Amino acid sequence: MMNYKISALLITLLCLWSTIIFGQKKTYKANYVIDIPIENQVASISQYEYLTNILKENYTGGNLFSNQSPFVLIPSIKIISEQVAGEVQIVKVIKIEIGLVTQGKNDNFTFKRFKQSYIITAENRSIAIDKALDRVNNEQKLATFFEQSNQKILEFYESNCSNVLNTVKVNIERKEYLKAFDFLRYVPEPTTCFQESEKLITKIYADSKEESCRILVQKALSEEAQRNYTKALYYLQFIDTGTTCYSSATSLVNKISERIDASVLRDFEMEKLKFSKLTDLQKIEIIAREANSIDLTIND
Repeated sequence: MMNYKISALLITLLCLWSTIIFGQKKTYKANYVIDIPIENQVASISQYEYLTNILKENYTGGNLFSNQSPFVLIPSIKIISEQVAGEVQIVKVIKIEIGLVTQGKNDNFTFKRFKQSYIITAENRSIAIDKALDRVNNEQKLATFFEQSNQKILEFYESNCSNVLNTVKVNIERKEYLKAFDFLRYVPEPTTCFQESEKLITKIYADSKEESCRILVQKALSEEAQRNYTKALYYLQFIDTGTTCYSSATSLVNKISERIDASVLRDFEMEKLKFSKLTDLQKIEIIAREANSIDLTIND
């Protein structure tokens, strides 16, 4: 009887554990790229680098390089007021504001803002900013800011899923692949339209890869004519094996292979294999950069 009770208890605990583990929803963690402002800044580059490191340390789970394109995180350091303290007038009381804004990379749509002011006593502005950054480093509100920003991004795309997909489909019909791609690559995975977005990305890649092949082969031929064989192979590694011009690319590789070291050819084959294993989204990002084929398709 005792063994029966223990077994029943273990089964109950196992079921409870399974419910907790498998029933939990995965928390969405957006990817951000930090865009440091350049003009009219009171803070130095090293101080913005310090703030950047603080932000990275306070944001876990997301990263800058993944299948999903990053949103933009813009920090700011401002002097709100500055007064002299004491009769000697050596020490200053300076009010400093540390700000953060998360937004879309292309449309500048703002998702979340953060502002925190600190009153600092210091000899000059630079020292005051350093002290303010030290206090930001221990700021509990940063974690809340990131959580709320992620939630705002998720809510925005979930509420606009149908609009995004409809717009993208029109773009694809018009062969405006770059516009369609810019919409799709930011759709968060937890949204209801994410799977449909992945299918549309695959369609964009399939529809544009023939034009990409033609342009990449042309660039490779140009480099080969100038005896820049490594650069020629660099372009050829991105050509899809299922394209009609793949045979032309293969012939060019064979021609170049007679004029280079075997190690260079091995490196080419290795990079080509790596590219073939990427997702369609990753392939489109690379090809759009290297061949500009999506841009050319829009202008046709």
